[in-house]
Amino acid sequence: MNDKKDTTNKRSLDTTHMQEKLKGETFPQDWENFLDDDIRNFFDELLNETGQKKSDIIRKANLSRTYGYQLMEGRRRGKRDYYLLIALAMSLDLKTTQRMLSVTQCGALHPLIKRDAAVIFAINHGYDSIKTYEFMCSLGLPPLEDGAESE
Repeated sequence: MNDKKDTTNKRSLDTTHMQEKLKGETFPQDWENFLDDDIRNFFDELLNETGQKKSDIIRKANLSRTYGYQLMEGRRRGKRDYYLLIALAMSLDLKTTQRMLSVTQCGALHPLIKRDAAVIFAINHGYDSIKTYEFMCSLGLPPLEDGAESE
């Protein structure tokens, strides 16, 4: 993903699709489905661009299989940490991670918050979830909570 910044189609990554729907005559009546579609489109397009598989990402993120699929398909909303684990598993850059947090309605990472700054550092340095866990523990910060037992 890092090498494709200018060459990829970022239609749903930039939520353009969602913005186009909001230009219509009426406000979307089924807000939950509206958001679910955007989350599903975001992950589908991202997986297509990177050539990765949901099953591999879910395994690398240490999420339970069922719950991981539900998160990536927009059928369930997860904690912010779960989406950050997905971002680490997908080796996303910071800009795409911030977009993902926006699409999933989670707060963006903020560099003035020490725990967020540690996650930003990990993302910028290509850490996986295990190395991020060890890094955060070494700083005395609560590590990202995994969803291995969530369902």
